[in-house]
Amino acid sequence: MKKEKFKLLFYLKRGTQDKNGKSPIMGRISAGRSMVQFSCKCSCTPRLWDSRKNRLLGKSAEAVSVNKELDRLQVSIHKVYESLSGGSDAPITAERVRELVFGLNSESQGLLHHTDEYIDRFRERVGIDRSERRLKCLLLFRKHLANFVRYRYHVEDIPVQKVDTVLIKDLEDYFAKEKGFKLNTSAGYLSMLASLLKDLHKRHIIDTYPFINHSIRWEVGTPRYITREEVGRIAALGEDKLQGYEKVSRDMFLFSCLTGLSYTDVYHLTEQHVFHEAGMTWICKPRVKTGNVCHIPLLPEAAAIIERYRGIHTRAFRHEPPKGYLLPIPGCDTVNIHLKKIARLCGIQKTLTYHMARHTFASQMTLSEGVSIESVSKMLGHSQIKTTQVYAETSPERVFLDIEKILPQLAHYQLTN
Repeated sequence: MKKEKFKLLFYLKRGTQDKNGKSPIMGRISAGRSMVQFSCKCSCTPRLWDSRKNRLLGKSAEAVSVNKELDRLQVSIHKVYESLSGGSDAPITAERVRELVFGLNSESQGLLHHTDEYIDRFRERVGIDRSERRLKCLLLFRKHLANFVRYRYHVEDIPVQKVDTVLIKDLEDYFAKEKGFKLNTSAGYLSMLASLLKDLHKRHIIDTYPFINHSIRWEVGTPRYITREEVGRIAALGEDKLQGYEKVSRDMFLFSCLTGLSYTDVYHLTEQHVFHEAGMTWICKPRVKTGNVCHIPLLPEAAAIIERYRGIHTRAFRHEPPKGYLLPIPGCDTVNIHLKKIARLCGIQKTLTYHMARHTFASQMTLSEGVSIESVSKMLGHSQIKTTQVYAETSPERVFLDIEKILPQLAHYQLTN
């Protein structure tokens, strides 16, 4: 087949500038009698642009970065054109080249298309072995992914076969620079993309798994907790200072401080999880997150909270039918808002969140009081002791208690001159 006349041109749109005084770089593809323009999704300082070379002048960081992106784009466009030239006898149009470089083609469904299918399959298993909270996170991830595709490629979707380590790194940069996400927030969304791509690879929709050469970076944080004295202040807070559901949020937080249950496990706590054995009352419940069973002694203070709310419509706050749940815990975001006010009323300077109650139980209520790490691990439902050791490392009170035990023995050792 006779090749159509093909030309690629990059030019600067000088009439438009952003707040930093930079102008966008545009591209124009000409194939035969067809022509199409597109945004290169990068910009530069106008004085650096060389109209003759279609590149930036100099060796500055800006010039090197932009020129590298234009080189990559040029190679990609010419590769697509050469691929089309060696194929069918159908005429090659500029729009066809642009679609294959930036958009969709008829042979490949888009990344967002497969994301929607993945979410639909996930939704069907909610309530069986998938959580509604995770579904909400996936829907939010889908929104951010769609915004990224429009921002980076200036199209509504991209072929799923084009997803590679370059796209992953671009997405990582987008989360950090454009969205301002913290490292673990970005890592959470990247892990969702990794799960999606792993599923597509297992189903032979994509040939390679892009994350095989890319590791997701997580920031290992220190568990945050409050002291026993601060727990006492929250418990002693007068009910006249709390409004509406704030008292309920306070009681639910205290319940988790006394049991170590996470928000979702308190949410799903039923009468079937409470039993009596050897003269004690216990909570025996598989964790929603991992399925590991936790065995927790139900202290009188925690049992009193259950009795206080027994018989109340346990989902009055969520408009759900009764399912035998024991505690009327409000939504997690609502509880956290209430806890911020409670912290101010109690003079607690820390940013209080509900999950800090679980950390408080582990570090302050148990390990600091001399409870063995093996017992704490069983109560928390951890599958490995090393998970529980994180809390032990953040409990200096435990060190003081252990030292006090050996002080009498150390007193026998005296230095001699």
